[in-house]
Amino acid sequence: MPGTLPLARHYYETRREVLAAAGTHIAPWYRLTPDERSVAVAEAAIILEAIRRTNDERNTLLGLVVDPVEPLDEPSMVQV
Repeated sequence: MPGTLPLARHYYETRREVLAAAGTHIAPWYRLTPDERSVAVAEAAIILEAIRRTNDERNTLLGLVVDPVEPLDEPSMVQV
């Protein structure tokens, strides 16, 4: 997993590009104040936690999967 600072920078810049495409412009990463950067890093930590929880959930669910039943070669016939 990436560290929070690189993730924060990439997430922020990606969000900035998406917002710009929608007509909203925000400051680039290198112009953020220390407080604004700390908010971006906190958001990255939240994203990493969400990813961790998703992975835990996925692993738990995969642990519940039962091996599929193997099909029989031929169906059994009942003799009358």
